Amino acid sequence: MTGRRIGFVSTRFAGMDGVSLESAKWAEVLAGHGYSSCWYAGILDRDPRASMLVPEASFAHPEIASINNEVFGKLTRTRQMTRKLFETSEHLKATLYDFIERFSIDILIAENALCMPMNLPLGIALTHLIVETGIPTIGHHHDFSWERERFAVNAVPDALEKAFPPVLPSLQHVTINSAAEQDLAMRKGVSSTLIPNVLDFESPPPVDDGYASDLREQIGIARDDILVLQPTRVIPRKGIERAIELLAELGEPRCKLVVTHESGDEGLDYERMLRRVAKRAQVDVRFVNTRISDERETGSDGRKLYSLWDVYRHA
Repeated sequence: MTGRRIGFVSTRFAGMDGVSLESAKWAEVLAGHGYSSCWYAGILDRDPRASMLVPEASFAHPEIASINNEVFGKLTRTRQMTRKLFETSEHLKATLYDFIERFSIDILIAENALCMPMNLPLGIALTHLIVETGIPTIGHHHDFSWERERFAVNAVPDALEKAFPPVLPSLQHVTINSAAEQDLAMRKGVSSTLIPNVLDFESPPPVDDGYASDLREQIGIARDDILVLQPTRVIPRKGIERAIELLAELGEPRCKLVVTHESGDEGLDYERMLRRVAKRAQVDVRFVNTRISDERETGSDGRKLYSLWDVYRHA
């Protein structure tokens, strides 16, 4: 890597999802090596001086949601939809060119935008941009389309094959676990660098300032209870039922499983199933996402919200 300015691209850089948290860690590490980071997304909470907000880059944008509704769960698409995909991707590509020029970007890091088709036009736009410019790009792949059942039936096999992820000379792939590394090699015939999601264990935890001293009380857990932390979204591939099984085997009533994140874009069916499993196993599970935020703040209902790191301190 010879450039000094990194452009992170995704649908969202905000909140406590894995992409947002891990990209912030990457930016911190890159800063230590002399690189500055800029941000492009449809939802952003990064420094506005180094950010470009493009609403259509969000998977929640009405136009993108409309496309997803028309191409997933069916096998054919209309000519009009093909045109809409092309026109939207061309618009997003123009904004990506603007992003690169505005911030003098040397290297792109596509955070899940080239592997998870939450925003098809964005992935297509990125692929075309990389082909046209040859800009050095890292595809940081957290999830793949083939890992989610709802993408199995689709009317965009051409787009998924060419752009999720693409195989291009200037694109280097990064996966977060060995299973994804092997899947990518088998399905696309390309190697990837394995960089797991980790915490910074070399840095000591922040000094306890007393802010979260009442956290256990607020989520209904006694001081002598054992808080077993599940700091993930409530989605099937996180295997939260395994944690419930573990606590059932332990048979320790003081153990409370605390799940910090919401389900996000994948619906509530899995959470409902977990509640049933936990009830049958007589395991106490607390879903506390309404009390956890990416930073300390006061919620709209006036209640105190805690950061994820506040919860870690109690685990």
